Amino acid sequence: MRKSFVKIISIGLLSLLLVSCGKNDTYDQSMQKAKEAINEEKFEEAESFVDLALESRPKEEEAKNYQKQIQSYNKAMAFKKKKETKNAVIKLDEVIKVKEGSIQLVEYAKKEKEKLVEEKDKPKNKKENEKDKKSKKEKETRDTLWNTSKADKLREFMVGFSQAMDQDYKEYNPSQNVDLYGIKLPSVVLNGEWKMAVNEQEVQLEWSETGEGNKPYQLVAVYSDADTQPYLKKHVYFFVFENGTPKVFVTQQNQGNDKNYLYFNETQNADIKNGFAQIANGGQAAKMQEKSSTKEYKDNKLLAAKVLVKQIESHGGNPNDAIDNSPDTTYSLMKEPSMEIWTTGVYLPEDVTIITGSPLAAGMFTYHNNGDGTVTMYPVPSHYQDKDWDDPELGKQMAQDVIANKKVVDISNVSDEMASKMATIIENDI
Repeated sequence: MRKSFVKIISIGLLSLLLVSCGKNDTYDQSMQKAKEAINEEKFEEAESFVDLALESRPKEEEAKNYQKQIQSYNKAMAFKKKKETKNAVIKLDEVIKVKEGSIQLVEYAKKEKEKLVEEKDKPKNKKENEKDKKSKKEKETRDTLWNTSKADKLREFMVGFSQAMDQDYKEYNPSQNVDLYGIKLPSVVLNGEWKMAVNEQEVQLEWSETGEGNKPYQLVAVYSDADTQPYLKKHVYFFVFENGTPKVFVTQQNQGNDKNYLYFNETQNADIKNGFAQIANGGQAAKMQEKSSTKEYKDNKLLAAKVLVKQIESHGGNPNDAIDNSPDTTYSLMKEPSMEIWTTGVYLPEDVTIITGSPLAAGMFTYHNNGDGTVTMYPVPSHYQDKDWDDPELGKQMAQDVIANKKVVDISNVSDEMASKMATIIENDI
């Protein structure tokens, strides 16, 4: 009804116009009005003017093309209103395919088609985008050396490690330091007040949230039991990426030195090494198993016996031979909180236990218990016959060489049974 009404009005207006213009101008005037109506998006009015033009010149191709385009476009909009997207797109394609018609209508049709296609694919694309985002995030989590997800996994792992080691490890960072015998870690190392040293060599270290940075050593996490462990039993673990490789370093240093070096060793504890590596590589660390009471690595005769087994084996001997030779061969234990190497003024950087054999040919072994299934062995001489030890400079250098040549030894694989047998020839406990 509305379309007919518009057409009637339009024809009336055009008739009035033609009275003054003459009948020969009917076609041109009608097409001009149709084009103006299209520009103003008055499509029903435009169709009425095209109808008038065709009444004047029924065979004119331009008017026929306009009429076809307008009719297809109007039908497309009707389908769009009904949410019949497929039919709407078909009609819009009819508008676009018309040659020598309205360029403006073609532009309208293309825009409407683009909107309809986007709307049609929107739910699918949304789901795909969400899936892609999730996949991308998971990939970034795997590929990033370190991130919050991996840090959470390390926290979970360290809870189990604390329980297994019977030690209470807490997490620290540059804004929350642990007090290791008066040294605030990790801040004093990060700000250069103290220098991290590995194998007696200073290393360049910086804090990183991603495991990446400008220095060779990227510190991503710090854990320590210093708040709860007694004197000389405190550990600080640095979780580091060394040029992209995950490593765990430990220190128990309780004394200063003229270089302000804080000496670290790469931990030999397989559990914590493997746990950090697994997490860093995007996996889940294996759950820690609680250790038996004989594997808690506390300073006692049993731990010393494990050290003794390892040392006899490393020197090519058979621990069973030492046991069988008892009572001809025995050992005694002595704790030394601050041991000076000869009279050189050079002290070992941590407390040690000394295993002394009787006769002395059975050996003397000096070690520090790292409390994690490893010990640090110091090659301290059993006697100082070399006269160079008495020279102030040479003696000091030789003493420093003892510290430089320390070695971390894993004793966790010595069986409880063998350690118990070896303990029978150790005369005292500590």
